[in-house]
Amino acid sequence: MNIFTFARQLKWQFLILAKNHIVAMSFMVTLLYIGLLFGLGKTAYLDQVLMAIILNDPTVIGYFFIGLSLFTERRQNVLEALAVSPVKLETVLVAKTVAITTIGVLCSLALAIPLKGLSFDLVDFTIGSIGLCALSALLALYVQTFTDEFLKFAMVSIPVFLVFTSVPLLQYLGAIDLGGLKYLLPVQGAVSLIDHALSGTAINPWYAYGSITVLVPLCYLMARSRFAQLTNP
Repeated sequence: MNIFTFARQLKWQFLILAKNHIVAMSFMVTLLYIGLLFGLGKTAYLDQVLMAIILNDPTVIGYFFIGLSLFTERRQNVLEALAVSPVKLETVLVAKTVAITTIGVLCSLALAIPLKGLSFDLVDFTIGSIGLCALSALLALYVQTFTDEFLKFAMVSIPVFLVFTSVPLLQYLGAIDLGGLKYLLPVQGAVSLIDHALSGTAINPWYAYGSITVLVPLCYLMARSRFAQLTNP
């Protein structure tokens, strides 16, 4: 992948997200959550509430907002243009994922820093947020190729997204106990890193970092395979 071509494509992806009001909507939703968190005050369960919001806000940004952006582009016949474009499919998909992931991570940091200051592990938190947002975006890239309208995508996504976020959240809160099966959850590594960053919970770093390192490329390959079928029927 040519770094200069990628940089130009990444710039265009940010411009597309801004033009489609995805950036503004993302930060508006985040501001609402920040207001909610400050409204709760200093409670013993603040870290748990913050984790619950982070499991929803950045993942919604990564999943539904990239889906909305893609369907806007599909209405404008961007996929047809991509089929004859000199820009490689890989460059476009990676740029889309990086752009929406960047927004999601910034929103995660915007949630955590006002409440925690810098008294948390910024590196683990950021990498965990990257894992959450990237996996959400790549899952959306894959799922939306099976539908042709955003409403259908949203309906199909309800059970998919609930499993993707709700099961890890219930496991984290102790509402359910999956035992060792929790390590099969796609976002468990990212959740473990964020929990460790906020609360100092002990983790297995090999698993936490390893799962993100393996699953993000795997989900990318799945999404790329589906997009290749759409652009080269």
